[in-house]
Amino acid sequence: MSTAGNDEFVRVAKLGDVPAGTIAEVEIDEQVLVLANVDGGLYAMSAWCTHLGTSLMLGRLSGCTLTCYAHLWRFDVRTGEPIWPPMARIVPGYRLRTHPVRVEGDEILVSRRPGRPSVS
Repeated sequence: MSTAGNDEFVRVAKLGDVPAGTIAEVEIDEQVLVLANVDGGLYAMSAWCTHLGTSLMLGRLSGCTLTCYAHLWRFDVRTGEPIWPPMARIVPGYRLRTHPVRVEGDEILVSRRPGRPSVS
């Protein structure tokens, strides 16, 4: 559902496509992302576990925690920070790449550029 052009933010879904407490897969410029609706906000992050590259869409969302099904690594969807295993918090490179999200009307827009997540 990406729009053409070089605008920083791209329309990826409608609010009704991602009910509270769920995740959805979206794509921007051939980047696959997970869009999560949790804790009163929308958050976008890489769709691939930083451990072994498994799709996080196959994982389980519980509150603000997304658990990878392969080896049970857990990530905070609001920040991309690894929660478990503990060593993942101190080893560089295990944080999920996140993208700022904003809402315009009933449209969800995600930034093409990774960056700090913004609460919508």
